[in-house]
Amino acid sequence: MDRGDVHDLRDWPGGVRTIASFLAIVGGATDRGIAVTSQMTATNTLIQNRVPDELRSRVMAVYATMMMGMQPIGSLIAGGVAKHAGAPRTLAAFGTLVLLGSLVFLFRVVRRLRPAQEP
Repeated sequence: MDRGDVHDLRDWPGGVRTIASFLAIVGGATDRGIAVTSQMTATNTLIQNRVPDELRSRVMAVYATMMMGMQPIGSLIAGGVAKHAGAPRTLAAFGTLVLLGSLVFLFRVVRRLRPAQEP
């Protein structure tokens, strides 16, 4: 089948194809790594700036437990659900739950941050 000047990855020699795939994966992983690191740094900074000095160690302990200690439990639950419902449905369901939780949190925070309107 003649496609003219159209080239795709399948036409490339094996080594070049492997290198191109590797570079695409590394680029994507680097972007995500930078985003995750930035988010965690911003969250740590925000928590430490907003929490009173006498409570900071307790709050950071709870935060660290939630960030690192709950991940294996969530992975276990997601694995069990994926075994029965399939990975795509599990990702869609858990993604929806995260989105809904984020929206609830957003609206609760926005409601608290709005100044009380006087009659």
